[in-house]
Amino acid sequence: MMDIQAKIELVDDLLAKVKKKEAKVKTSNTELKADVQTVLEEMVELLTSYSTAGMELLEAQLRPREEILETSIQTLSDLHTQLKETELQVNTLMEEQDKDRFFKEVLEVEKLSSSLTVEHQKIGASEDNEANLSLTHMCEEMEHRNYDLRVKLGAAQRRLRNILNPSEVTFDSETLHPSLVLSEDLKTVSFSVVKQPYPAGPQRFTNYFQALSSQSFCKGEHCWVLQAEGCPWVLGLCYGGIPRSGTESGLESRSGAWCLMWYDNLLRAYEGGKETQLKRTPFLQKLEIRLSFNKNCVTFSSISNVTAAKTHLHTFNVSFTEPVYLAVRMMSGQPKARITLCE
Repeated sequence: MMDIQAKIELVDDLLAKVKKKEAKVKTSNTELKADVQTVLEEMVELLTSYSTAGMELLEAQLRPREEILETSIQTLSDLHTQLKETELQVNTLMEEQDKDRFFKEVLEVEKLSSSLTVEHQKIGASEDNEANLSLTHMCEEMEHRNYDLRVKLGAAQRRLRNILNPSEVTFDSETLHPSLVLSEDLKTVSFSVVKQPYPAGPQRFTNYFQALSSQSFCKGEHCWVLQAEGCPWVLGLCYGGIPRSGTESGLESRSGAWCLMWYDNLLRAYEGGKETQLKRTPFLQKLEIRLSFNKNCVTFSSISNVTAAKTHLHTFNVSFTEPVYLAVRMMSGQPKARITLCE
């Protein structure tokens, strides 16, 4: 009996814990579903708005052709009615016996008949050339709408991916130095010999070849892998308030930044602008960054391209006071230099 009662207590305890976990999971799932539904509904609204606007634009371009033909049909119908009435007048006149009245009415009928003419240049014109020009204009307008739709859908898709994968990271094009180019999937920054005509903005780096992630992080556990090729680099995390220009805008020289630098075959760690030399290494391309808000730390490890083995490099112990962004910097401009966020 004591054994059975002990097992009952154990099961009761486990059951209570599982029910508590179930309630937590259901709440989490409900919140996740709501967030996903909001983004999906926004995407549907974007497509619906695009479709409606496109059809309205097409209708506006096509309607003038229809109106021209409708006017032509009405004109011809009215002319046909008048001609039939004139024909009846002529038939009646043919039976007129009074010569004076006959000649008088003949003049009126002739005058009326001469006014009832068909102007081919105005009647039934298809306006094909003008219609083609209008539709060409519509193509240009739709291209602008297509671009706007792609941008907005892309933003919605990224929000959806962030909801489903909180550690998902892409680079923010608004922060790119003009000598950096962003890949279509927003996960690779490459050096460009030709400076890009990016619009100036308060978020854009202007002194150093740097970029930040679009996403910021303020809770949870996160892990990213970055691969740098063809250049020395600085990789790490920083607060969003880092300056965008001037000598203090470098990641390694700022408080509110935690990063590693690989330059001249020497690996260094930087925190609050203070340097810690780690080790010499002639080759270091792939880096793992682990961010833990629960443990208040950022851990850097190297990953072998051959064996995929991880080697711990450095850990910063930090009590973060605001959201942090993933940050990258190329220390020199080389034609094939690039930094990629790996899957």
